[in-house]
Amino acid sequence: MSTNGVSNGVSNGLHLHSNGFRLPESRGHVSPQVELPPYLERVKQQANEAFACQQWTQAIQLYSKAVQRAPHNAMLYGNRAAAYMKRKWDGDHYDALRDCLKAISLNPCHLKAHFRLARCLFELKYVAEALECLDDFKGKFPEQAHSSACDALGRAITAALFSKNDGEEKKGPGGGAPVRLRSTSRKDSISEDEMALRERSYDYQFRYCGHCNTTTDIKEANFFGSNAQYIVSGSDDGSFFIWEKETTNLVRVLQGDESIVNCLQPHPSYCFLATSGIDPVVRLWNPRPESEDLTGRVVEDMEGASQANQRRMNADPLEVMLLNMGYRITGLSSGGAGASDDEDSSEGQVQCRPS
Repeated sequence: MSTNGVSNGVSNGLHLHSNGFRLPESRGHVSPQVELPPYLERVKQQANEAFACQQWTQAIQLYSKAVQRAPHNAMLYGNRAAAYMKRKWDGDHYDALRDCLKAISLNPCHLKAHFRLARCLFELKYVAEALECLDDFKGKFPEQAHSSACDALGRAITAALFSKNDGEEKKGPGGGAPVRLRSTSRKDSISEDEMALRERSYDYQFRYCGHCNTTTDIKEANFFGSNAQYIVSGSDDGSFFIWEKETTNLVRVLQGDESIVNCLQPHPSYCFLATSGIDPVVRLWNPRPESEDLTGRVVEDMEGASQANQRRMNADPLEVMLLNMGYRITGLSSGGAGASDDEDSSEGQVQCRPS
């Protein structure tokens, strides 16, 4: 779930020349690093520790908390981009790309942000743009041009370009022409009308992760709180999710239905929230004393619930249907820290750990 924000060409420094991406232009100087106050420095260290323990979501939430208080610190954006790239949920590589661009706009000589930008473009299948970005990285940082990470990414990009060109040659007449490596971008397949539309497109400003919306078409999202400081949304797993609006951090998950939560409406003047779904009831939620036992409705493992929803969104539709009918599908009905991470953790000198 995301909310619309500023224009793509303005909010994240992208120039729409072929498909929406252009390398940020170097300003020729290094912007002074904004010093963090002591309490934010502690938050950053906590985020670094979570990253080292492969607790990607916790690291992202801590970096986001620091970014809200220090929005001009390039290191925080670069570190959060690394955490997004490791977590690899749907949309994470694009969020990482946005953070890399923001870090580079604040510090044009941010080495890791430049390299991560190339990798993000590659993961997003913008292979020609990734090659251009990697060449730009090598020009700006020649001492890193032959690092193991740079060489590995270069080989992957070259292989992808050969594979793409090979497929194009096979589709052409004759099919026997030799393969030629071309770093052509996607502009060849984009019409002028589409280009004009993309130049007027808008990027999202905030992104809220964890819930799932693949089964019903009436899933509501709403503002909540005295100052609309929270976002609430239903989910296909029978829960509803509550996020902080500004940090996008998930703060609470509550079980609202046996199957699916579709509708959420806050009271206009009192602290009440009404939810409904498949069950033939409307539930009302309001603050209760901390002494009361709410374990039947509070989802304690928010990370596990979010991971299960990620797998649910990418699962076979038949498996999702069986899961909604009450069948237990291995890998879909449970989450946790044991989920596999198949990304190569050895990234050489360039991208190894947050700063």
